[in-house]
Amino acid sequence: MIRSVYIIQPPLVQLNGPYPSGAYLASFFRMDVFGGAKPAAVRWIDANNRFFRYLFCARGIGALFDACSEAALAEADALEAASVSAAAGSAAEGEANETRAYWLRRFVSERDSWTVWIDCIVRILCGAGREETHAFVRSPYAPRGPRSEAFLASLETDPSPDDGRMLATLALEDLADFVTEAFDSEFSLVRYAESLSSSVRRFADIEKALDRPVMKEFLEPCIRELLAEIAAADDSLKTADGAKGAENNGPEILFCVSVPFPGSLAGALATGRLIKEAFGSRAVVSMGGGYVNTELRSCTAEALWKYVDCLSFDRGYGGYLALLRGLAQGRGRDDAVPRMLFCPEELAETERKLTGAVAPDYSDIDFSLYPRLADDPNPMHRLWSDGAWIKAYLAHGCYWHRCSFCDVTLDYINVYLPVGIQNLYKSLRTQCISRGVRGIHLVDEATPPRALRDFALENIRASLEDPAGGLLPFWGNIRFEKTFTRDLADLLAAGGLAAVSGGIEIASPEGFKAVDKGIDLEHLVAVCAAFKEAGVLVHSYLIYGYWNEDAQGVADSAEVMRQLFAVGLVDSAFWHKFVLTRHSRVYAEYERGLHRGEKGLEPVDSPGDFANNDLRFKGEEDSSRYTAPLDAALSAWMSGDGLDKPVRAWFPFPMPAPRIPPSLIETYIETYEKKRDIERNASCDPAARYVWLAGVPTAAASGTELVWRHLGEETRLKVDAAQGLAILDALARNTASASDSSALKALPRAVFRVLRHTGLAKISPL
Repeated sequence: MIRSVYIIQPPLVQLNGPYPSGAYLASFFRMDVFGGAKPAAVRWIDANNRFFRYLFCARGIGALFDACSEAALAEADALEAASVSAAAGSAAEGEANETRAYWLRRFVSERDSWTVWIDCIVRILCGAGREETHAFVRSPYAPRGPRSEAFLASLETDPSPDDGRMLATLALEDLADFVTEAFDSEFSLVRYAESLSSSVRRFADIEKALDRPVMKEFLEPCIRELLAEIAAADDSLKTADGAKGAENNGPEILFCVSVPFPGSLAGALATGRLIKEAFGSRAVVSMGGGYVNTELRSCTAEALWKYVDCLSFDRGYGGYLALLRGLAQGRGRDDAVPRMLFCPEELAETERKLTGAVAPDYSDIDFSLYPRLADDPNPMHRLWSDGAWIKAYLAHGCYWHRCSFCDVTLDYINVYLPVGIQNLYKSLRTQCISRGVRGIHLVDEATPPRALRDFALENIRASLEDPAGGLLPFWGNIRFEKTFTRDLADLLAAGGLAAVSGGIEIASPEGFKAVDKGIDLEHLVAVCAAFKEAGVLVHSYLIYGYWNEDAQGVADSAEVMRQLFAVGLVDSAFWHKFVLTRHSRVYAEYERGLHRGEKGLEPVDSPGDFANNDLRFKGEEDSSRYTAPLDAALSAWMSGDGLDKPVRAWFPFPMPAPRIPPSLIETYIETYEKKRDIERNASCDPAARYVWLAGVPTAAASGTELVWRHLGEETRLKVDAAQGLAILDALARNTASASDSSALKALPRAVFRVLRHTGLAKISPL
């Protein structure tokens, strides 16, 4: 039977904190649901962070330069020779080659400096090394790369210690660029061989990545060290009969290796292979995660099983429960460990209940080891990398699950199961305080409005009961739907919400209909305006190149985004090129005979034995010409530049004029403000719930006024003594912990109206 479970997140994923799947699996394996099959030990290991520290340390960087300096200098010679031959043709190409050669030589020349300073750089990024920061930002002997030097050149004064984390981030990125240029072109800080992994049809092509330099010289030694530590510490591996025990009793260790993204696939396969080499038949190696769920549901690559024993799909709870129980009952390995691990039908209800009960467990994680990168001046973009964040979801799946481009046929989207908010919040708060991470990132596909409301109320109540623990900031994904009124936005902001991100996709009236977002442009503007008035940052995801989108649609979408940025309704955005997927709604409709004809969707599939979710379609390459202009426009708009520049001027080729009226967004803002004020001016609804979010009113002017502040503005209300007491009593009865709208109903309507405009939020019904 399985005695030990090791959950491993292989490299490469985001650096600033652990990916949350391991926290959920660790919590699940520690629950009392296995009976006699419960593992004695469960450990979650973030091998991504371990690999980062293995490479970016004095030992690792010294080994890197030993391995690549000679080749880097040879490449510099070749680039310089190429720049001479290119001089007669392309001056820009020649200059670029000379620049690359210069930096290759400079990195090699300053290898000792990089080796000496790299641990200091990492300490600064992890929140320590404050004393070293003073030297790092000023020392002429500190290493600098092109990003670092560009930043220093942009400063109007000498750098200060307050610039330390930005400079350390850029130094780390400079060094990573050198690794990519001089040692392994598939390497980047947060992904490896992503271009090889994303829907590559043949597994043989993926295996090539495992022989790349970073894999062989750094990842494999790092994982071998980890496995040696596991072997030395795990009591179940210390039996005298060794492998013979495994033959008689079956596997004793389960390794769950997560692959959330294509960029972590190569690391996962290398990890699986090394586990099998180290532990043989005593171990079961399972591979799961987002990439497995979407790409490998019909995988037939026989060679894959040299690296793993099974693929775990969807939530994993039911499948792992069946696997552990089967092995505990003495079933043979071949019988109990299927290659494709799904939840058995008889455990479907058990898995459903577990989904609502499991709270992520971060007790294995030392958050002080994670770098907090200051890689972008945009405040919204900084949230992703600046801070570790405890990650969790308020609901499994998406409550809308209708967007045409989305994988709506898969469990992680189409099975919507909310969790118990009160228990989840208590667990997260306890862990935030104990782990020293005072912030929560909600990673829902689309966080439900009611769940967000209840989460914010729990946060307010807990902060008042435990002021030392504070109000925990949180942020996450939403749908821009009309439920997010100004009242709800105010409550969420008061309850700790710092930012929201959500899909606008194709930002035009026709675009919303094409992808079936379930919202319209007027609702989008209203939601963004409500959040911005409440002080919440707003990020939007965008799509271009949808299968039936033409140049007019691109121009219209770009014009809407220009106007949204111009009036300050969004803080940041990102344009994704549309990818047709096998599990999307639009493809399912195509298979049923829809979207066909002369201008219909024409998928282009290619056979293979491995990943098969991403599909090509006829004409998709036509939209590639929009990539650079859209990115350039978006970059400028996020910096507040180019907002008066006509949308067509961003494109170096003819584009149609937008059909969007130039003041459309401003018109919708006016509509929003009218509806907001009508709601605030309405009489008290005795069936509704209200919450007072402003400061406690205090008496002024010899008791003839009540004074309070809300959202930075002061309100002074003239009252008599009795009326003042009635107002204070009514507000005390309508808080995060109490609700009595009858007390508000008894107030004069004029007074109630003032309160509604200055801190009294209506939070139900939603």
